[in-house]
Amino acid sequence: MQVSPVGLSLEQLDTPALLLDLDALDENIATMAGRLRARGVAWRPHAKAFKCPAIAHRLRKAGALGVTVAKVSEAEVMAASGIDDILIAHLVVGPGKLARLAALQRQADVKVTVDHADHVEPLGAAAQHAGVTIGVLVDIDIGMKRCGVSGCHAAVALARHVAETPGLRFDGLMGYEGHTLLIEDPEAKRAAVEQAIGRLLEAKAAVLEAGLDCPIVSAGGSGSYQYTAEIPGVTELQAGGGIFACNYYTQACHVVGHRPALSVLATVVSRPSPYRAILDIGRKSISDYRTPPTLPSLPGCVVSGLSAEHTTVTLAPDTSLKIGDRVSVIPGYSDFTFVLHDRVLGHRLGRVEAAWDLLGRGMLQ
Repeated sequence: MQVSPVGLSLEQLDTPALLLDLDALDENIATMAGRLRARGVAWRPHAKAFKCPAIAHRLRKAGALGVTVAKVSEAEVMAASGIDDILIAHLVVGPGKLARLAALQRQADVKVTVDHADHVEPLGAAAQHAGVTIGVLVDIDIGMKRCGVSGCHAAVALARHVAETPGLRFDGLMGYEGHTLLIEDPEAKRAAVEQAIGRLLEAKAAVLEAGLDCPIVSAGGSGSYQYTAEIPGVTELQAGGGIFACNYYTQACHVVGHRPALSVLATVVSRPSPYRAILDIGRKSISDYRTPPTLPSLPGCVVSGLSAEHTTVTLAPDTSLKIGDRVSVIPGYSDFTFVLHDRVLGHRLGRVEAAWDLLGRGMLQ
């Protein structure tokens, strides 16, 4: 019995299986890395998109300076794998998490964000207790109305507070233009991105005028990276999920120049009518967030419904699909699909070439 799936053909795999087309992945990585490199912008891809140290190292080899994560536990996974430059683009609150963050500084440069003075003193105390220095970015609300300080005055006050707190190092600013991702018209989207990033750059100018260094200005998700990368003054982008080019990014966010790399392999388990087929995947194995999954090998056939364990496919006339056939399904959203699986299988030329554990899956604290 073969323990590893490496070397097996895709036809030999059991389903559901999360698959990654390595040729398409490498092309998308090269596209993103090349675009940022040409504009002098560093790349810090968000690992919440894939939860996988092996993919993070692949991105480092392509020029990424490190990764972004959402949780301390994700940072622990990435640091344990040898990723030594990490940004937690989230607010770390609570003594347990702060102690873990401080301990991580022995393994990697793990920076964190703040958006309130109440974050600062506990963070500095944890750093001092551990005898380390923690890099801090001030989060700016640039229009999403989620986290972040509002306005230049608040940004300067909080940056100064960080810089003056023992154990902390003010490293710069962060903002996320997430409210612009789904704007349909390209020119309207460009204008909205420029307006949002303009707020971030105004905060940078105010911080510099106050006599503080601001080496990092971090922004940019995959859904807007092609616009954000064009704006001088941003030092790094956090775009990560674009390397998979799921339907959310290509159809909802209109990211161009990428081709789908991620799919879920499914089996037809029922043909209850000539115009309907049922697959052995559902919301427990694939995401339909914002955009439905699609069937690239079945023109005219559409995913018309997902339940927990089943996918209903409405078939085009005369579709020759029988029970036991395999179907490749492109997810609606890659981020929400990765977290449903324990591993992803990289394939090339019809065979599995790599099996990567998603070690960050379930790391929520």
